[in-house]
Amino acid sequence: MPFNTSGQNDALSGGIGNAITHIGVNTLVTAPPTDTTPGTGATAAATEAIGGSPAYARLAVTWAAAASGQRSNSGALTFDVPAGTYGFLTFWTALTGNSGTQYRGWAPINGSVKGFFSVDTTLANDALFSVAHGLADGDRVLLMNVFAESLPTGLTEGAAYYVVNSTANSFKVSNSLGGAAVDISAVGGGEGFFQKVIPEVFGAQGQITVAAGALVLDATGI
Repeated sequence: MPFNTSGQNDALSGGIGNAITHIGVNTLVTAPPTDTTPGTGATAAATEAIGGSPAYARLAVTWAAAASGQRSNSGALTFDVPAGTYGFLTFWTALTGNSGTQYRGWAPINGSVKGFFSVDTTLANDALFSVAHGLADGDRVLLMNVFAESLPTGLTEGAAYYVVNSTANSFKVSNSLGGAAVDISAVGGGEGFFQKVIPEVFGAQGQITVAAGALVLDATGI
C-alpha cells in the first residue's frame, strides 16, 4: 500500500510530525552488542541523559513544512549534557515524563550514512553486501531488520557494532574495535538496514548541537 508524495507529506504534517514536540539525548555504552539503541518500546528512560550544570533537559522542536516525503527541524537545537558518551536523539511528546505515553522513537547522532544490506548466502565469510556503502573500518554501525524479517543469525537488532574488513561493496561487523568478525551462522531474512552512528564523547560537561535541517523525519518508504 504505497503512498504518493502528497500522502507521505500528509502523514508527517498531521501525524507523527505534530506529535513529536521535544527532542532528548540518550547515551551509548561501550560494550557491544549490549550497547543497543533506545528501542521502540514504551520508554527510553533508562539511557536518557541526566544531571549536569547547566542541567540537561529535553528541548522543544519546531518542524518545517513537509516536502518530498520528509520533514526536518527548522531551528538548531543545543543540549547541555554531563560527561558521557551519547549516541542517540530521542523523540518525545512532552518536556518531561517517561511513563510510556511520551516516547516515540529515536535517531542516531550523526547518522547520515545509511542503506540496505544483504548477507552472503554461503555463510563462508560473514560478509554483508551493500554497493558503495560508505562505511570504513572502525565506524560504528547499527543493524536493523526490514519488512519484519529476522536478521541473519548471530547479529543483534539495534546493536552498535564496529565495522571491520570493509571493501567498496561489503563489510563485516565486530563486537570490538578491530576485532574478529561476528560469526553469521544462518541467513535469517537475508537482508537488513544499516545506519552509521558517530557518538559524541565528553570527559566533562559539554554541549551537543543539532543543526537546522539535520533531524529528518522520513516517510519516503511508506
